[in-house]
Amino acid sequence: MEMMLIQGFMMEGPGPEYADVVFLVDSSDHLGTKSFPYMKTFINKMINSLPIETDKYHVGLAQYSDKLHTEFQLNTFKSKGPMLNHLKKNFGFLGGSLRIGNALQEVHRTYFSNGRDRKQFPPILVVLASADSEDAVEEAAEALRKEGVRIISVGMQRVSEETLKAMATGQFHYNLRMVRDLSAFSQNMTHILKEAIQYKEGEAHTDIQGPFLRACEKDSLADVIFLVDESVGTSQNLRNLQNFLKNITSYMDVKDNCLRLGLMSYSDRAETLSVLKSSTSQAEFQKQIQKLSLRAGKSNVGAAVEKMRREGFSASSGSRRALGVPQIAVLVTNRPSDDEVREATLNLRLDDVTVFAMGIHGANKTQLEEIVSYPPRQTISMLESYADLGNYTNNFLKKLQNEIWSQISTQAEQKELDKTGCVDTKEIDLYFLIDGSGSIGSDHFEQIKKFMLEVIENFDIGPDKVRVGAVQYSDMREKEFDITDYTTDETLRKAISNIRQLGGGTYTGKALDFILQIIKKGREQRINKVPCYLIVLTDGMSTDDVLEPAEKLRAENIAVHAIGIGEANRTQLQQIAGKEERVSFGQNFDSLKNIKNEVLHSVCTEKGCEDMKTDIMFLVDSSGSIGSENFRTMKSFMKNLLAKIQIGLDKTRIGVIQFSDVTKEEFKLDTYFTQKEISDAIERMSPIEQNTLTGKALTSIEPYFTESKGARSMVRKFLILITDGEAQDDVRNPAKVLRDKGVVIFSVGVFRANRTQLEEISGDSSLVFQVENFSDLKEIENKLIFRVCALHDCKRIKELDVVFVLDHSSSIQPRDQESMINLTMHLVKKSDVGPNRVQFGALRYSNEPDIIFYLNSNRSAIMEHLKSLSAKGGDTYTAKALEHANILFTEEHGSRIKQNVKQMLIIITDGKSHDHTHLSDKASKLRAKGIIIYAVGVGEANQKELETMAGNKHYTIHVSNFDSLKDVYQPLQDSMCTNAQESKLCFKASIGVAIQVEAKNK
Repeated sequence: MEMMLIQGFMMEGPGPEYADVVFLVDSSDHLGTKSFPYMKTFINKMINSLPIETDKYHVGLAQYSDKLHTEFQLNTFKSKGPMLNHLKKNFGFLGGSLRIGNALQEVHRTYFSNGRDRKQFPPILVVLASADSEDAVEEAAEALRKEGVRIISVGMQRVSEETLKAMATGQFHYNLRMVRDLSAFSQNMTHILKEAIQYKEGEAHTDIQGPFLRACEKDSLADVIFLVDESVGTSQNLRNLQNFLKNITSYMDVKDNCLRLGLMSYSDRAETLSVLKSSTSQAEFQKQIQKLSLRAGKSNVGAAVEKMRREGFSASSGSRRALGVPQIAVLVTNRPSDDEVREATLNLRLDDVTVFAMGIHGANKTQLEEIVSYPPRQTISMLESYADLGNYTNNFLKKLQNEIWSQISTQAEQKELDKTGCVDTKEIDLYFLIDGSGSIGSDHFEQIKKFMLEVIENFDIGPDKVRVGAVQYSDMREKEFDITDYTTDETLRKAISNIRQLGGGTYTGKALDFILQIIKKGREQRINKVPCYLIVLTDGMSTDDVLEPAEKLRAENIAVHAIGIGEANRTQLQQIAGKEERVSFGQNFDSLKNIKNEVLHSVCTEKGCEDMKTDIMFLVDSSGSIGSENFRTMKSFMKNLLAKIQIGLDKTRIGVIQFSDVTKEEFKLDTYFTQKEISDAIERMSPIEQNTLTGKALTSIEPYFTESKGARSMVRKFLILITDGEAQDDVRNPAKVLRDKGVVIFSVGVFRANRTQLEEISGDSSLVFQVENFSDLKEIENKLIFRVCALHDCKRIKELDVVFVLDHSSSIQPRDQESMINLTMHLVKKSDVGPNRVQFGALRYSNEPDIIFYLNSNRSAIMEHLKSLSAKGGDTYTAKALEHANILFTEEHGSRIKQNVKQMLIIITDGKSHDHTHLSDKASKLRAKGIIIYAVGVGEANQKELETMAGNKHYTIHVSNFDSLKDVYQPLQDSMCTNAQESKLCFKASIGVAIQVEAKNK
């Protein structure tokens, strides 16, 4: 999440006061017709707020999607009235793809080719975008900036910070969470325009995140309102409540620009005791706590929450929601609500407020589940009495701080990791079966469609990639679209947006039978067999039986994830999914935004973890604070994690070390190679029960990642630390030593663990997990494994041209050839193959080279060619093969060498070349063209020749036999990734890879 705080800049003299401002408004399908009114309201507010006159502001307006649509020029209207009239009558949604680069070029030509004196009236372009552009933006933005146009970029929904920065002048880039935040953001926009008018390049322009992070701790930047029930029964209970609030706030950084606190009380009516902007210090807020008094009356939580939403979290009361500051509400109550809570609390959460509840004995837990944010097990705390608040202070403080920390520091990173974890899920059939019965309100049905849209945005849609189908049901069944109907992201998104609710009863069993036939038919239209997933979403109990139809689906190897909302029956959900881990349940439809991540982990883990070859060490806190029951829970957690990955000599290896003030080796990475052996060894573990010296343990575990202790040289290494306490020694330096050696550290903290230390250990907040109790470890199992699988290899190989040159001489036996082909197929499978992405070409050689396929081949054709490759036989003329490879690196045959796309050649050979005297010359010519050569030698291959071809020994790999080529997968994949990223960084272009296969006779 990007923090935004508007602040002044150091400027000399008054400078210009007014500007020529053009608003460039996203009107694409990514934004959608439903969100467009927020754009319209924003522009309306901006026109109303600016002094638009002949000698003051001039305003122009344009919309864009795949093309630019001019609304009015800078000199069309000289006052607000005609502009507002134009907005009302003529400003309508366009639709289409999102081409920001094209829009920037067109707006440059149309609006900024001439105008007023730029020194007196600087030209400013305000770009509003809802997603990343489908074309390049950098060049067009740079051209505008070179001509003195100051660009302010404002993003929302799915746009990346990278895109916003690429467009913006200096730090004038702002990322809002939702389109609806534009309304509040408009209040800041006039100030931003003034700063942009005064902006001079090269002068101090402080990073927008700076003021927050310098002045505040990461866990103390939020707007928090406590809503407390004053009908607490006794004066002692009231004092306990007041002391709890004092203790909580005494540990927090209460400042105007850091933590703002509000306090409201309620019984039959709600009362505001302190608004967010009024309590600027701990002492000030603690004065307000004294205003709490005993009050009798009904418990009208719903009305109090609505007042808090409208007034407490309003900008006028001091809420900084529009600036991206986390918004948190904490309810404390000891009784059920007497009024309806569902609608009011749903609206509060939809306004992006995270809701916690503390239920004292007498509170209705089921009702609290309707009130709080998802998942309720993390946001509800149940206590026996107000007296227990004192002992619970530290627990709740950590819970609150972790939520703030997560929103500020990790949400964007975690979202990116979720996307990365789904990259390997390149070919699946994904079906949605959605409940459209009458019990679902129209707004809630929109939430279902939004959920579908957010799920599919993690996949690459296409006929030979991820295909999506959807059925809606009630007491009727409607095939919304078949799996073959929409083969692009754009058309699929439009189809989902166009779904209309059926209404009627809930017959889930019949719907399951109905979709089974559709899935069977869809499978017949796939050339290759691919995994199939069905996501069932319902809000009620099915009138008919679901077990038998669900079992028929699972018998067809269809993985079913069941999502229940509100009145859905949990037993039926379990019957539908077949596994508890594939069931998600939320009280309200806004839970779907969190449930989406659970579904993605369920769908993407299979392919994301496939062929995973890693070394994983567990470093387990065994200090005296844990206790025997929690120690058993921790052992179960470890065993459950391991059950989700493939263990083996050539797969993932596991080792375990315990620590407290000393370390205890349980087993090394090469001790056990089966799931059962490792589980049994973990079960035999007994605790040490002393102090917590985590730094010392991190130093002690370092040798376990070396070959002498069973680790492997060419595989990714992970450390999973589990601790429940604060380290009593330094952790930063020992952890950095491990990370510098390539070890990725996941830190799992329970209860008393120190969040700052955990982040120092991992070096990355997205690798930190923290839970309140050991029993909560179960909730992070899938997420942790998903993250390991997301990071075990490089998945973002996006833009490259790669050519394989494969030795097919007589010395290579059929089994050897298969190992070589498996390597090439693995690299193809791991890449995003396409004309604007990664391209592969290949040739094989022995006495003569022959081309297998050119760089412009599609994925299916490449796989077919590689699978059908036959032995060639003959001698090893490697230099001749390299010379012939030149043909593949030409535009005529698909190379993008002239577009500055990185070119890479991977040659695999097992012997000395018959024309080695020409090797240096032929390889040098390829490298002189900018082609990077990786030389892989097997067995008797000559290392000197490999280095001659590669030009650098670091670009050579030598293995003893063809079976060992499987150890080369990761280093070659990482090399492709590195080159692809370098290309993107330097050229913002695509990269192509050609593969050469050698066929020789020895």
